Amino acid sequence: MSAAIAAILAVAFVVLAGLLVPPLLRRRRRRLAFGQVLPEPLGVAIARNVPVSRSLPRDLTRRLEGLVISFLAEKQFVGCNGLAITDEIRATIAAQACLLLLGRPGLYDELQSILVYPGAFWVEDEVHEDDGLVTQRRRELSGEAWDSHRIILSWEDIEQTARRPADGYNVVLHEFAHYLDAEGRGLAPLPASPLPLSRERSANSRVRAIDAWHKDLVAEFETLCDTVDRGEPTFLDPYAAEDETEFFAVVSEEFIECPAALRTAHPRLYSLMREFYGIDPVAWAEGR
Repeated sequence: MSAAIAAILAVAFVVLAGLLVPPLLRRRRRRLAFGQVLPEPLGVAIARNVPVSRSLPRDLTRRLEGLVISFLAEKQFVGCNGLAITDEIRATIAAQACLLLLGRPGLYDELQSILVYPGAFWVEDEVHEDDGLVTQRRRELSGEAWDSHRIILSWEDIEQTARRPADGYNVVLHEFAHYLDAEGRGLAPLPASPLPLSRERSANSRVRAIDAWHKDLVAEFETLCDTVDRGEPTFLDPYAAEDETEFFAVVSEEFIECPAALRTAHPRLYSLMREFYGIDPVAWAEGR
């Protein structure tokens, strides 16, 4: 074997190892997290600020704890505008985000950091009109899924959610739902999950095509848009009619925050959310 070929093979081996080893180590680290105990101060903060966590069945409680431990180990929290990041902030955000993963594999794998502001923050961007006109705009936001690596949140809004649970508003659920929507993993459950899924999902291996599911979701979205256009009252925040991505995020908030009310008002939509997230929050509230 010539030196040139040997060098090429060595480089190929290094590249291959760089692609394969990190995911394997990540999977092992996440599995080990399920053998760890969530520190008591974090558990207290979650019980206080994430009330729905108190109604979870035992297997999902344990899964949530494992997800939170892994999430806190992998993601960086950055305080902005003078906000000091505390364990309460970290635990509260991690638990709310991980509620969406109780029936799904993965752990927001590409996400690296969560930027937390004391309150609402301003962002500047561009609006591209159909006629080619580009205008600058400045918006005040309480949260934004900036890209696949960063999510920005307002701690003031998160605290308000803790004080007024089950009102259908949760900025963490909203922004992390955007992340899952963009991630494109499809419906739960998926094969080769890096973390143990609940018995409810592992026992059910039948998953229909994501295109068929999306077609049904679009039909629900169009129905909402028609209702809003007619000026009729809606159960969902009319903001959900902004576009399909906002519709999915708003419905995700209601699915976790007000599941029984969502099921009553939009039974088909509730069923679609069950398909996507692989969980049944109504059953938690009913103690089953």
